[in-house]
Amino acid sequence: MSFLKAACALTLTTALACAAAPAHAAGHDHEGEPELVQTYAVTRQYQHVKRAIKDGHLPAGPCTALPGEGAMGYHYVKQRLINSTNPTEPAGLVHHKGKHGKLRLGAVEWSVRDADQNVETDDDRPVMFGDRHFDGPEEIPGLGVVYTLHAWIFKDNPRGVFYPWNPRLTCP
Repeated sequence: MSFLKAACALTLTTALACAAAPAHAAGHDHEGEPELVQTYAVTRQYQHVKRAIKDGHLPAGPCTALPGEGAMGYHYVKQRLINSTNPTEPAGLVHHKGKHGKLRLGAVEWSVRDADQNVETDDDRPVMFGDRHFDGPEEIPGLGVVYTLHAWIFKDNPRGVFYPWNPRLTCP
């Protein structure tokens, strides 16, 4: 009987450990990007949007979606982190509606302003995580012309960790 109890306890412990952290952060190196484990560690405190707002991340518009691509969700941005390419300082937190309609953290985002504010040039495109190029440039109201890099480290994205749109999400 004690063997059965021990086996049940081990199964429960393993299940709880797997549920506590997303598969990407729990031992996987994010497609060869171990720095994303650092990103996960510093941003997991923002699972709930109230904590993000309390720490200075402000709402940056409605839910973002692109027909045929999916959605990103609701962006919350900390202005002082715009232009950061530090893995532990993403400027944006991207929340989506989870079960019961509550906002949950799905991705983080780095945003870097284009030096010449021209969507036609990309000679200053930032790079992070070795050779991962930012998307853009594109004009975003309130930010100007920027490059962005998303990392889906809290919500699985079947198109990849760094793909900006998540086909599993929609906006209301």
